[in-house]
Amino acid sequence: MFNMPTIRVPLLVAIVSVLTLVLTVCGSSEPVVTLERVVDESRVFTVSDLTDAGMKASKQYHVDDLPGGIDAWYGFIQSETGPLDIEVRFYASHIDAAELGTALAEAVSGDDADIEEDTTPWPEGYKDRQRMRSGGSADLAAWSGQRGPNYADFVIYGNMILLCQGDEPDQSINTCYELINAVVGDPDASGD
Repeated sequence: MFNMPTIRVPLLVAIVSVLTLVLTVCGSSEPVVTLERVVDESRVFTVSDLTDAGMKASKQYHVDDLPGGIDAWYGFIQSETGPLDIEVRFYASHIDAAELGTALAEAVSGDDADIEEDTTPWPEGYKDRQRMRSGGSADLAAWSGQRGPNYADFVIYGNMILLCQGDEPDQSINTCYELINAVVGDPDASGD
Protein backbone atom coordinates (compact mmCIF):
# COMPACT_ATOMS: atom_id res chain seq x y z
CA MET A 1 0.00 0.00 0.00
CA PHE A 2 1.12 3.55 -0.59
CA ASN A 3 1.04 6.36 1.92
CA MET A 4 -1.65 8.81 0.81
CA PRO A 5 -0.41 11.97 2.61
CA THR A 6 3.09 11.75 1.06
CA ILE A 7 1.63 11.55 -2.44
CA ARG A 8 -0.82 14.45 -1.95
CA VAL A 9 1.82 16.99 -0.92
CA PRO A 10 4.05 16.58 -4.01
CA LEU A 11 0.96 16.52 -6.24
CA LEU A 12 -0.34 19.71 -4.64
CA VAL A 13 3.06 21.40 -5.06
CA ALA A 14 3.15 20.37 -8.72
CA ILE A 15 -0.36 21.71 -9.37
CA VAL A 16 0.41 25.04 -7.67
CA SER A 17 3.67 25.33 -9.63
CA VAL A 18 1.96 24.69 -12.96
CA LEU A 19 -0.82 27.18 -12.18
CA THR A 20 1.73 29.83 -11.18
CA LEU A 21 3.66 29.26 -14.41
CA VAL A 22 0.50 29.43 -16.53
CA LEU A 23 -0.67 32.63 -14.86
CA THR A 24 2.75 34.21 -15.29
CA VAL A 25 3.04 33.27 -18.95
CA CYS A 26 -0.56 34.17 -19.79
CA GLY A 27 -0.55 37.38 -17.77
CA SER A 28 -0.97 40.70 -19.50
CA SER A 29 2.15 42.02 -21.18
CA GLU A 30 0.75 45.55 -21.11
CA PRO A 31 2.44 47.84 -18.62
CA VAL A 32 0.39 49.07 -15.69
CA VAL A 33 -0.61 52.68 -16.31
CA THR A 34 -0.33 54.91 -13.27
CA LEU A 35 -2.97 57.60 -13.19
CA GLU A 36 -1.42 60.81 -11.98
CA ARG A 37 -3.00 62.59 -9.04
CA VAL A 38 -1.80 66.03 -10.18
CA VAL A 39 -1.70 66.93 -13.88
CA ASP A 40 -0.55 70.39 -15.00
CA GLU A 41 -2.91 70.96 -17.92
CA SER A 42 -2.98 74.49 -19.34
CA ARG A 43 -6.57 74.32 -20.57
CA VAL A 44 -9.08 76.11 -18.34
CA PHE A 45 -12.11 73.88 -17.80
CA THR A 46 -15.68 74.83 -16.90
CA VAL A 47 -18.67 72.83 -15.75
CA SER A 48 -19.92 72.87 -19.37
CA ASP A 49 -16.90 70.80 -20.40
CA LEU A 50 -17.89 68.17 -17.83
CA THR A 51 -21.59 68.15 -18.59
CA ASP A 52 -20.85 67.91 -22.32
CA ALA A 53 -18.80 64.81 -21.47
CA GLY A 54 -21.63 63.17 -19.53
CA MET A 55 -21.45 64.43 -15.96
CA LYS A 56 -24.86 65.21 -14.49
CA ALA A 57 -24.34 68.45 -12.53
CA SER A 58 -27.05 68.46 -9.88
CA LYS A 59 -26.00 71.15 -7.41
CA GLN A 60 -23.91 74.31 -7.67
CA TYR A 61 -22.08 75.34 -4.50
CA HIS A 62 -21.50 78.89 -3.29
CA VAL A 63 -17.76 79.54 -3.43
CA ASP A 64 -17.59 82.74 -1.36
CA ASP A 65 -15.64 80.92 1.38
CA LEU A 66 -13.62 78.63 -0.92
CA PRO A 67 -10.14 80.21 -1.10
CA GLY A 68 -9.39 80.93 -4.76
CA GLY A 69 -12.42 79.00 -5.97
CA ILE A 70 -14.35 80.43 -8.92
CA ASP A 71 -17.02 77.71 -9.21
CA ALA A 72 -17.92 74.36 -7.62
CA TRP A 73 -20.42 71.64 -8.46
CA TYR A 74 -21.73 68.35 -7.13
CA GLY A 75 -22.99 65.73 -9.54
CA PHE A 76 -22.41 62.23 -10.79
CA ILE A 77 -21.29 60.18 -13.72
CA GLN A 78 -22.84 56.96 -14.91
CA SER A 79 -20.35 54.08 -14.72
CA GLU A 80 -20.57 50.35 -15.30
CA THR A 81 -21.44 49.90 -11.62
CA GLY A 82 -24.03 52.69 -11.51
CA PRO A 83 -23.93 56.39 -10.67
CA LEU A 84 -20.80 57.68 -8.92
CA ASP A 85 -20.65 61.02 -7.11
CA ILE A 86 -18.20 63.75 -8.07
CA GLU A 87 -17.50 67.14 -6.55
CA VAL A 88 -15.60 69.52 -8.82
CA ARG A 89 -13.96 72.72 -7.68
CA PHE A 90 -12.80 75.16 -10.34
CA TYR A 91 -9.95 77.66 -9.96
CA ALA A 92 -8.55 80.34 -12.27
CA SER A 93 -5.47 78.23 -13.06
CA HIS A 94 -3.70 74.97 -12.31
CA ILE A 95 -1.35 76.80 -9.94
CA ASP A 96 -4.29 78.17 -7.95
CA ALA A 97 -5.91 74.74 -7.81
CA ALA A 98 -2.72 73.10 -6.57
CA GLU A 99 -1.67 75.83 -4.14
CA LEU A 100 -5.05 76.89 -2.77
CA GLY A 101 -7.11 73.73 -3.09
CA THR A 102 -4.91 70.77 -2.19
CA ALA A 103 -5.15 71.08 1.60
CA LEU A 104 -8.93 71.52 1.46
CA ALA A 105 -9.34 68.47 -0.80
CA GLU A 106 -7.08 66.39 1.45
CA ALA A 107 -9.17 67.41 4.46
CA VAL A 108 -12.40 65.98 3.00
CA SER A 109 -11.11 62.81 1.32
CA GLY A 110 -9.68 59.53 2.58
CA ASP A 111 -10.41 57.44 5.66
CA ASP A 112 -9.77 60.37 8.00
CA ALA A 113 -11.88 62.87 6.02
CA ASP A 114 -13.43 65.72 7.98
CA ILE A 115 -17.04 65.51 6.84
CA GLU A 116 -18.73 67.21 9.80
CA GLU A 117 -20.33 70.61 9.31
CA ASP A 118 -18.80 72.11 12.47
CA THR A 119 -15.20 71.10 11.75
CA THR A 120 -14.71 70.77 7.99
CA PRO A 121 -12.62 73.61 6.55
CA TRP A 122 -15.18 74.40 3.80
CA PRO A 123 -18.66 73.35 4.98
CA GLU A 124 -20.50 74.06 1.71
CA GLY A 125 -21.86 70.72 0.50
CA TYR A 126 -20.56 68.76 3.51
CA LYS A 127 -23.54 66.36 3.43
CA ASP A 128 -22.65 65.35 -0.14
CA ARG A 129 -19.22 64.26 1.12
CA GLN A 130 -20.87 61.66 3.35
CA ARG A 131 -22.43 58.32 2.59
CA MET A 132 -23.62 55.31 4.51
CA ARG A 133 -20.99 52.70 5.18
CA SER A 134 -21.28 48.96 4.76
CA GLY A 135 -21.12 46.69 7.74
CA GLY A 136 -18.45 44.63 5.99
CA SER A 137 -20.53 42.57 3.59
CA ALA A 138 -21.88 43.11 0.12
CA ASP A 139 -25.25 42.12 1.54
CA LEU A 140 -27.47 45.22 1.69
CA ALA A 141 -28.81 44.07 5.05
CA ALA A 142 -25.33 44.61 6.48
CA TRP A 143 -25.38 48.42 6.17
CA SER A 144 -24.23 49.72 9.51
CA GLY A 145 -26.02 53.06 9.50
CA GLN A 146 -22.71 54.83 10.09
CA ARG A 147 -21.73 57.77 7.91
CA GLY A 148 -18.32 57.79 6.30
CA PRO A 149 -16.44 59.75 3.66
CA ASN A 150 -17.80 59.57 0.12
CA TYR A 151 -14.44 60.40 -1.47
CA ALA A 152 -11.37 58.25 -0.87
CA ASP A 153 -9.14 60.51 -2.98
CA PHE A 154 -9.05 63.32 -5.52
CA VAL A 155 -7.31 64.46 -8.70
CA ILE A 156 -6.06 67.91 -9.61
CA TYR A 157 -6.35 68.21 -13.38
CA GLY A 158 -5.63 71.62 -14.83
CA ASN A 159 -7.72 74.18 -12.97
CA MET A 160 -10.04 71.53 -11.47
CA ILE A 161 -10.01 69.55 -8.29
CA LEU A 162 -12.18 66.48 -8.69
CA LEU A 163 -13.25 64.61 -5.56
CA CYS A 164 -14.58 61.25 -6.71
CA GLN A 165 -16.58 58.52 -5.02
CA GLY A 166 -14.76 55.38 -3.97
CA ASP A 167 -14.02 53.15 -1.00
CA GLU A 168 -10.29 53.07 -1.82
CA PRO A 169 -8.01 55.76 -3.30
CA ASP A 170 -7.53 53.80 -6.54
CA GLN A 171 -11.30 53.56 -7.02
CA SER A 172 -11.69 57.30 -6.55
CA ILE A 173 -8.86 58.16 -8.92
CA ASN A 174 -10.22 55.75 -11.56
CA THR A 175 -13.65 57.38 -11.25
CA CYS A 176 -12.08 60.82 -11.70
CA TYR A 177 -10.28 59.59 -14.81
CA GLU A 178 -13.48 58.19 -16.29
CA LEU A 179 -14.71 61.77 -16.41
CA ILE A 180 -11.35 63.31 -17.36
CA ASN A 181 -10.96 60.90 -20.28
CA ALA A 182 -14.48 61.70 -21.44
CA VAL A 183 -13.62 65.43 -21.38
CA VAL A 184 -10.17 65.35 -23.01
CA GLY A 185 -10.41 62.08 -24.90
CA ASP A 186 -8.86 58.78 -23.89
CA PRO A 187 -5.40 58.60 -25.52
CA ASP A 188 -5.54 54.78 -25.46
CA ALA A 189 -8.80 54.78 -27.41
CA SER A 190 -7.37 56.53 -30.49
CA GLY A 191 -5.71 53.41 -31.83
CA ASP A 192 -2.54 55.31 -32.87
